[in-house]
Amino acid sequence: MSTPKTFDAFVPSNSPNFLALAKIRPNYISFDALRSVPIDDAHKAATAYTQKHLATSAFNHSLRTYYFALAIMHNGFPSETPGVPQISFEELQKRLYHACVMHILGWTSHPDGLNHPARKMSFEIFGGIMAYDFLHTLDPTLDAEQVGDIVQSIMLHTTEYTAGQSSAVGTLVTLGASFDAMGYDAFGPGTLNYVHRKTVQEIEKQFPRGTFFKDASEIGGKEFDLKPNCMMGHFRGGRKLMKKTRVESLVSVDEVINVD
Repeated sequence: MSTPKTFDAFVPSNSPNFLALAKIRPNYISFDALRSVPIDDAHKAATAYTQKHLATSAFNHSLRTYYFALAIMHNGFPSETPGVPQISFEELQKRLYHACVMHILGWTSHPDGLNHPARKMSFEIFGGIMAYDFLHTLDPTLDAEQVGDIVQSIMLHTTEYTAGQSSAVGTLVTLGASFDAMGYDAFGPGTLNYVHRKTVQEIEKQFPRGTFFKDASEIGGKEFDLKPNCMMGHFRGGRKLMKKTRVESLVSVDEVINVD
Protein backbone atom coordinates (compact mmCIF):
# COMPACT_ATOMS: atom_id res chain seq x y z
CA MET A 1 0.00 0.00 0.00
CA SER A 2 1.56 3.29 -1.11
CA THR A 3 1.04 6.09 1.39
CA PRO A 4 2.85 9.33 2.25
CA LYS A 5 5.62 9.02 4.81
CA THR A 6 4.10 11.77 6.94
CA PHE A 7 0.70 13.42 7.44
CA ASP A 8 -0.45 16.71 8.87
CA ALA A 9 -0.58 16.18 12.64
CA PHE A 10 -3.35 18.79 12.92
CA VAL A 11 -6.07 19.75 10.45
CA PRO A 12 -8.95 22.26 10.44
CA SER A 13 -11.85 21.15 12.64
CA ASN A 14 -14.33 22.93 10.39
CA SER A 15 -15.48 20.39 7.78
CA PRO A 16 -15.53 22.74 4.73
CA ASN A 17 -12.07 24.02 5.61
CA PHE A 18 -10.78 20.48 6.09
CA LEU A 19 -12.20 19.28 2.78
CA ALA A 20 -10.75 22.31 0.98
CA LEU A 21 -7.31 21.31 2.29
CA ALA A 22 -7.66 17.55 1.82
CA LYS A 23 -7.48 15.80 -1.54
CA ILE A 24 -9.59 12.79 -0.65
CA ARG A 25 -10.53 10.63 -3.63
CA PRO A 26 -12.28 7.28 -3.11
CA ASN A 27 -9.63 5.20 -4.87
CA TYR A 28 -9.82 1.43 -4.58
CA ILE A 29 -7.55 -0.23 -2.06
CA SER A 30 -8.10 -3.87 -1.19
CA PHE A 31 -8.86 -5.09 2.30
CA ASP A 32 -5.83 -7.37 1.99
CA ALA A 33 -3.65 -4.30 1.50
CA LEU A 34 -5.23 -2.54 4.48
CA ARG A 35 -4.79 -5.46 6.82
CA SER A 36 -1.18 -5.89 5.70
CA VAL A 37 -0.34 -2.80 7.79
CA PRO A 38 1.24 -4.39 10.87
CA ILE A 39 -0.46 -4.36 14.24
CA ASP A 40 1.70 -5.06 17.28
CA ASP A 41 1.07 -6.88 20.54
CA ALA A 42 -0.34 -3.73 22.16
CA HIS A 43 -2.88 -3.43 19.33
CA LYS A 44 -3.84 -7.08 19.75
CA ALA A 45 -4.31 -6.56 23.48
CA ALA A 46 -6.53 -3.54 22.84
CA THR A 47 -8.57 -5.63 20.40
CA ALA A 48 -9.08 -8.39 22.97
CA TYR A 49 -10.00 -5.87 25.67
CA THR A 50 -12.57 -4.20 23.43
CA GLN A 51 -14.04 -7.49 22.25
CA LYS A 52 -14.49 -8.51 25.89
CA HIS A 53 -16.44 -5.34 26.69
CA LEU A 54 -18.62 -4.84 23.60
CA ALA A 55 -21.38 -6.69 21.80
CA THR A 56 -20.36 -8.19 18.46
CA SER A 57 -22.14 -5.50 16.42
CA ALA A 58 -20.33 -2.70 18.27
CA PHE A 59 -16.99 -4.50 18.08
CA ASN A 60 -17.37 -4.96 14.32
CA HIS A 61 -18.26 -1.27 13.96
CA SER A 62 -15.04 -0.41 15.77
CA LEU A 63 -12.95 -2.50 13.37
CA ARG A 64 -14.77 -1.16 10.30
CA THR A 65 -14.11 2.34 11.62
CA TYR A 66 -10.38 1.61 11.73
CA TYR A 67 -10.19 0.19 8.23
CA PHE A 68 -12.32 2.97 6.75
CA ALA A 69 -10.10 5.54 8.48
CA LEU A 70 -6.99 3.79 7.16
CA ALA A 71 -8.42 3.88 3.64
CA ILE A 72 -9.15 7.61 4.01
CA MET A 73 -5.53 8.16 5.03
CA HIS A 74 -4.45 6.40 1.85
CA ASN A 75 -6.95 8.32 -0.28
CA GLY A 76 -5.69 11.86 0.26
CA PHE A 77 -5.60 12.87 3.91
CA PRO A 78 -3.63 16.14 4.19
CA SER A 79 0.14 15.72 4.08
CA GLU A 80 3.13 18.10 4.02
CA THR A 81 1.03 21.25 4.30
CA PRO A 82 3.50 24.14 4.72
CA GLY A 83 3.90 25.22 8.33
CA VAL A 84 1.93 22.28 9.76
CA PRO A 85 3.66 19.79 12.11
CA GLN A 86 3.92 16.31 10.60
CA ILE A 87 3.30 12.86 12.08
CA SER A 88 4.81 9.73 10.57
CA PHE A 89 2.56 7.11 9.00
CA GLU A 90 3.75 4.55 11.56
CA GLU A 91 2.97 6.78 14.54
CA LEU A 92 -0.37 7.89 13.16
CA GLN A 93 -1.42 4.31 12.43
CA LYS A 94 -0.35 3.22 15.92
CA ARG A 95 -2.51 5.85 17.59
CA LEU A 96 -5.35 5.47 15.11
CA TYR A 97 -5.77 1.76 15.73
CA HIS A 98 -6.12 2.21 19.49
CA ALA A 99 -8.51 5.14 19.12
CA CYS A 100 -10.77 3.47 16.55
CA VAL A 101 -10.94 0.09 18.23
CA MET A 102 -11.76 1.61 21.63
CA HIS A 103 -13.84 4.61 20.51
CA ILE A 104 -17.16 3.20 21.77
CA LEU A 105 -15.99 1.39 24.89
CA GLY A 106 -18.61 3.54 26.63
CA TRP A 107 -21.28 1.30 25.08
CA THR A 108 -20.16 -1.58 27.30
CA SER A 109 -22.62 -3.72 29.20
CA HIS A 110 -19.84 -5.78 30.78
CA PRO A 111 -20.03 -5.90 34.60
CA ASP A 112 -16.71 -4.06 34.86
CA GLY A 113 -18.21 -1.21 32.87
CA LEU A 114 -21.57 -1.19 34.61
CA ASN A 115 -19.80 -0.82 37.96
CA HIS A 116 -17.34 1.81 36.76
CA PRO A 117 -17.59 5.17 38.60
CA ALA A 118 -17.60 7.08 35.27
CA ARG A 119 -20.59 5.12 33.93
CA LYS A 120 -23.01 8.06 34.22
CA MET A 121 -20.92 10.31 32.00
CA SER A 122 -21.50 10.69 28.26
CA PHE A 123 -20.41 7.43 26.66
CA GLU A 124 -17.54 9.15 24.82
CA ILE A 125 -16.02 10.46 28.08
CA PHE A 126 -16.71 7.23 29.95
CA GLY A 127 -15.14 5.19 27.16
CA GLY A 128 -12.17 7.52 27.02
CA ILE A 129 -11.56 7.04 30.74
CA MET A 130 -11.70 3.27 30.29
CA ALA A 131 -9.23 3.55 27.40
CA TYR A 132 -6.95 5.80 29.46
CA ASP A 133 -6.84 3.30 32.33
CA PHE A 134 -6.23 0.41 29.94
CA LEU A 135 -3.47 2.12 27.96
CA HIS A 136 -1.52 2.94 31.10
CA THR A 137 -1.52 -0.70 32.16
CA LEU A 138 -0.98 -2.00 28.62
CA ASP A 139 2.06 -0.25 27.25
CA PRO A 140 4.41 1.72 29.52
CA THR A 141 6.25 2.98 26.43
CA LEU A 142 3.27 5.14 25.43
CA ASP A 143 4.07 8.71 26.43
CA ALA A 144 1.69 11.42 27.60
CA GLU A 145 1.30 12.88 24.12
CA GLN A 146 0.35 9.55 22.57
CA VAL A 147 -2.10 8.60 25.30
CA GLY A 148 -3.56 12.09 25.34
CA ASP A 149 -4.14 12.10 21.57
CA ILE A 150 -5.77 8.66 21.62
CA VAL A 151 -8.03 9.38 24.59
CA GLN A 152 -9.01 12.88 23.46
CA SER A 153 -9.87 11.48 20.03
CA ILE A 154 -12.21 8.98 21.69
CA MET A 155 -13.80 11.57 23.95
CA LEU A 156 -14.42 14.09 21.15
CA HIS A 157 -15.36 11.84 18.23
CA THR A 158 -19.01 12.97 18.25
CA THR A 159 -18.18 16.63 18.85
CA GLU A 160 -18.50 19.08 15.97
CA TYR A 161 -16.50 22.31 15.81
CA THR A 162 -16.71 25.33 13.52
CA ALA A 163 -13.20 26.62 14.20
CA GLY A 164 -9.80 25.55 15.52
CA GLN A 165 -7.66 22.50 14.90
CA SER A 166 -8.17 18.79 15.52
CA SER A 167 -5.52 16.09 15.58
CA ALA A 168 -5.18 13.78 12.60
CA VAL A 169 -6.20 10.88 14.84
CA GLY A 170 -9.34 12.61 16.09
CA THR A 171 -10.40 13.65 12.60
CA LEU A 172 -9.88 10.18 11.16
CA VAL A 173 -11.82 8.49 13.97
CA THR A 174 -14.74 10.86 13.37
CA LEU A 175 -14.61 10.37 9.59
CA GLY A 176 -14.36 6.58 9.82
CA ALA A 177 -17.08 6.22 12.46
CA SER A 178 -19.47 8.67 10.74
CA PHE A 179 -19.01 6.99 7.38
CA ASP A 180 -19.65 3.55 8.82
CA ALA A 181 -22.68 4.66 10.82
CA MET A 182 -24.41 6.75 8.16
CA GLY A 183 -22.96 5.94 4.73
CA TYR A 184 -22.16 7.92 1.63
CA ASP A 185 -25.15 10.28 1.62
CA ALA A 186 -25.47 11.13 5.31
CA PHE A 187 -25.69 14.90 4.83
CA GLY A 188 -26.76 14.95 1.18
CA PRO A 189 -25.80 12.99 -1.95
CA GLY A 190 -22.18 11.92 -1.84
CA THR A 191 -21.25 14.05 1.18
CA LEU A 192 -19.20 11.23 2.73
CA ASN A 193 -17.78 9.81 -0.49
CA TYR A 194 -14.44 8.92 1.07
CA VAL A 195 -13.97 5.19 0.39
CA HIS A 196 -14.28 3.15 -2.81
CA ARG A 197 -17.37 0.96 -2.93
CA LYS A 198 -15.33 -2.20 -3.54
CA THR A 199 -13.14 -1.42 -0.52
CA VAL A 200 -16.28 -0.94 1.57
CA GLN A 201 -17.76 -4.18 0.27
CA GLU A 202 -14.63 -6.12 1.24
CA ILE A 203 -14.45 -4.57 4.73
CA GLU A 204 -18.14 -5.22 5.42
CA LYS A 205 -17.72 -8.83 4.33
CA GLN A 206 -15.05 -9.28 7.00
CA PHE A 207 -16.97 -7.41 9.72
CA PRO A 208 -20.74 -7.73 9.10
CA ARG A 209 -23.11 -5.01 10.28
CA GLY A 210 -25.45 -7.44 12.04
CA THR A 211 -27.65 -5.72 14.64
CA PHE A 212 -25.63 -2.49 14.68
CA PHE A 213 -28.63 -0.28 13.84
CA LYS A 214 -30.78 -1.79 16.58
CA ASP A 215 -28.01 -1.67 19.16
CA ALA A 216 -26.90 1.86 18.26
CA SER A 217 -30.50 3.10 18.39
CA GLU A 218 -31.06 1.60 21.83
CA ILE A 219 -27.80 2.89 23.29
CA GLY A 220 -28.20 6.29 21.66
CA GLY A 221 -31.76 6.54 22.93
CA LYS A 222 -30.61 5.84 26.47
CA GLU A 223 -27.95 8.54 26.17
CA PHE A 224 -30.59 11.14 25.32
CA ASP A 225 -33.13 9.85 27.86
CA LEU A 226 -30.80 9.42 30.83
CA LYS A 227 -28.23 12.10 30.01
CA PRO A 228 -30.01 15.11 28.47
CA ASN A 229 -26.69 16.96 28.44
CA CYS A 230 -24.90 14.16 26.56
CA MET A 231 -22.30 15.09 23.97
CA MET A 232 -24.32 13.70 21.06
CA GLY A 233 -27.07 16.15 21.94
CA HIS A 234 -24.81 18.95 20.78
CA PHE A 235 -24.10 17.39 17.38
CA ARG A 236 -25.70 18.49 14.14
CA GLY A 237 -29.26 17.13 14.14
CA GLY A 238 -29.16 15.96 17.76
CA ARG A 239 -31.37 12.96 18.42
CA LYS A 240 -32.64 12.96 14.84
CA LEU A 241 -29.14 11.98 13.79
CA MET A 242 -29.74 8.49 15.18
CA LYS A 243 -32.30 7.91 12.42
CA LYS A 244 -29.50 8.19 9.87
CA THR A 245 -27.76 5.09 11.22
CA ARG A 246 -27.61 2.48 8.48
CA VAL A 247 -29.72 -0.66 8.80
CA GLU A 248 -28.32 -2.36 5.72
CA SER A 249 -24.74 -2.65 4.55
CA LEU A 250 -23.28 0.44 2.91
CA VAL A 251 -22.63 -1.65 -0.21
CA SER A 252 -24.58 -4.77 -1.12
CA VAL A 253 -22.60 -7.97 -1.11
CA ASP A 254 -24.12 -8.72 -4.54
CA GLU A 255 -23.11 -5.44 -6.17
CA VAL A 256 -20.70 -5.94 -9.08
CA ILE A 257 -18.04 -3.24 -8.86
CA ASN A 258 -15.41 -2.36 -11.44
CA VAL A 259 -12.07 -1.42 -9.88
CA ASP A 260 -10.26 -0.43 -13.10
